[in-house]
Amino acid sequence: MKTQKHDVIFFSSDVLAATGLCEVFSHLPVKLKILAVEDMHDIVFHCEKHRPKLIVYLFHENMALGGALQRIFIHQQNYPDVRQLVITCKLLPIFSALTEYFSTFNVISLKTPLAELSWVLTAELMGLRSQLLKESYADVMLSDRQLKILLMLSWSYSADQVGQRLGITDKTVYAHKLNALARLQINSRQDMADLFAVIDELRMIVTMLRNRPKEKEMAEARTDNIMPPLVWKNAR
Repeated sequence: MKTQKHDVIFFSSDVLAATGLCEVFSHLPVKLKILAVEDMHDIVFHCEKHRPKLIVYLFHENMALGGALQRIFIHQQNYPDVRQLVITCKLLPIFSALTEYFSTFNVISLKTPLAELSWVLTAELMGLRSQLLKESYADVMLSDRQLKILLMLSWSYSADQVGQRLGITDKTVYAHKLNALARLQINSRQDMADLFAVIDELRMIVTMLRNRPKEKEMAEARTDNIMPPLVWKNAR
């Protein structure tokens, strides 16, 4: 039996949001076969099976982000030519910063107007990417010490305990923490909770990125991977 191919695979952490996203897809000017998955872990399996044009993740405000960065990064390593789009308001500056390093990855706010969301989805399906203002990007390339301090704080260590283990004063710990949070654009307690849920994953990604050039620079040399054309709906 021939496997049915899908153009889009998407995951949504919220049922109502998933319904709304399906409605947006149905009004795009292109014919699409869409597959919704209930668990992020299923995306890798379906991506291998269907090789879609686009993966969409919708992270609602009620979602715990633990595992999200790791899944996105693993997918980027395994399927670098399959585009990924994150729709969220959680840690938006951090997700946005990763677009500097992954040419087929993009992110937009969950509060984006529907007309703009439709345009972004269509552009992604065409292999294009809209750009956020640079001011909205976090600086994720923290020092190893800053990342380690944030990781230990996420383990509920006090500043004094962190300082004892790293051989520095608690004032130095606080200074590193404040500098790191400013660079990551962490502005609320919820932002802090979301950051602590993914800090180990972010530390892993930053370590990997230090040893490689930005993917958008590498992509300029790619000429062997051409996205299949879209099938446009008939205008009536």
